[in-house]
Amino acid sequence: MPMEINRQKVFDLMNTNCAGNYNRFARELGVDPSHLYRYLNTGVGGGKKILMSVLKYCKCNSLNFEDYISM
Repeated sequence: MPMEINRQKVFDLMNTNCAGNYNRFARELGVDPSHLYRYLNTGVGGGKKILMSVLKYCKCNSLNFEDYISM
């Protein structure tokens, strides 16, 4: 069963931790801001780069990744 990112929860995380700033959140995730914007707003391009970035971000910030990624 593939892992799936909950876009709304990640969007809420961005709003909470980075004041809704795509550039800042993308820097913290280590992804391109346009890639993050496209994924969060359209669902296109959310491959393993975004998935692994969210996992790493959760680990570094002591967050439960299961809140943002379903297995």
